Amino acid sequence: MNALLPALHREPFVGGRFVPAMGGGVEALVDPWTGTPLAEVALAGPVEVEAAIRTARRAFDACDWPHLPPVDRGAVLHRIAAGIKARQDQFAQIEAVNAGKPISGALREVEGAIRVFTYYAGAMDKVFGDTIPLGKDLLDFTLREPLGVVAQIVPWNFPLLGASWKLAPALASGCAAILKPAPLTPLSALLLAEVCREAGVPDGFLSVLPGGADVGRRLAEDPRIDGISFTGSTIVGAEVMRLASASIKRVALELGGKNAALVFADADMEKAAASAVGSGFGNAGQSCSARSRLLVERSALEPFARAFAAAAARLKTGMALDPATSLGPLISASHRDAVDRTVAQAREAGATLVTGGAMPEGDGFFYPATILSGVGPDNPAFSREIFGPVCSLTPFDSEAEAIALANDSEYGLNGSVWCRDIGRALRVARAMRTGMVAVNGLPSASKTSVFAPFGGYKRSGIGRELGLQALDFYCEIKNVTVDLT
Repeated sequence: MNALLPALHREPFVGGRFVPAMGGGVEALVDPWTGTPLAEVALAGPVEVEAAIRTARRAFDACDWPHLPPVDRGAVLHRIAAGIKARQDQFAQIEAVNAGKPISGALREVEGAIRVFTYYAGAMDKVFGDTIPLGKDLLDFTLREPLGVVAQIVPWNFPLLGASWKLAPALASGCAAILKPAPLTPLSALLLAEVCREAGVPDGFLSVLPGGADVGRRLAEDPRIDGISFTGSTIVGAEVMRLASASIKRVALELGGKNAALVFADADMEKAAASAVGSGFGNAGQSCSARSRLLVERSALEPFARAFAAAAARLKTGMALDPATSLGPLISASHRDAVDRTVAQAREAGATLVTGGAMPEGDGFFYPATILSGVGPDNPAFSREIFGPVCSLTPFDSEAEAIALANDSEYGLNGSVWCRDIGRALRVARAMRTGMVAVNGLPSASKTSVFAPFGGYKRSGIGRELGLQALDFYCEIKNVTVDLT
């Protein structure tokens, strides 16, 4: 095992204990910083999936956890947050070497996970039903009840944060959760399972199953599971929804994005350019919320491009645990090659390279921060979710054209508007068909408070994570009517 990796469990966690996997195979993890072996993880197979579902179903149907006072479940979530805090450096080190994150970014994501569990620890006693006036002889009210057994599939780009966004509201609501981390980045989820056990999550209410598509397929299809929350590609999300439909399973999907930042001529160019670096190149561009399409008013295109390139040049590639490192590698060699192919195709289609665009020599799966100009709607860099550190520049001549370009996408997750005219900024924000819009700030939607909902329109998904809105997925609404005569 890699010397930078702390000792931890590397086998499935089923219903409250780590178990030796039977028949699921082994995933050989690779360090994205060096391209060398990192660790081996035992994957869940049919035996572990069946055991996790059976245990969760039995626990939810027979145990007290769903019926506890919300403050009691909240106390457990507070202990989970404290447990993550106590192992903050360990979690950050795992995220850095397993997912290719600079240690500074990994630490921020661990802090985000702590905030999420803390928030939902105090949320459930603030969410309740309604009374509905039906006349003097009838009392009508609603109850919020936990959905049941939920499957949760998280991607490789935000392993701990993605798991926390799903697991915290599920446990707060009283559900039993079966979490499937991505096979490339399962390590922090396995450590999180250990923290949850120590914090007092009852047996049966959490399983963590490292595995691939076969595990996800079984979870989506099984009728004993009441809901499935998936984060990943739009293609796979559509398949999850199809598989879940046979049992009329509740589905939440957080999928792709090809997000636009609109920069008007009166914007603060230096501030907009600095934000574009964070929103486009953060996590090496491997984020569904990355704002990789820079739509710039034509008269401001040249000064913005200069400021953007200068800000991007200040990114530093270095070692995983060096606090000064700000641009890490891509997750794998194959993914880096796919990013490079798309850049080549964009240039063949007429884009001009401003900076970057060539794979460096040496170890690891690095790709430079790349800016392409002259990118029109027919260019693959405009429409394709590249999922790498690649941003494009597209000019516009009017507010109406800017809105049309921003909405010219199958996705609708995230966006931003840069403009000193607040009336125009709000008008444009309203016209953008996206689930989230930032005005004159925030390098990424993931930087917003956990109080705010996260999710998109169109092929970017169904439902919302974070905020009180996330609890809607994990709760059923029951209506009760009492005849008072």
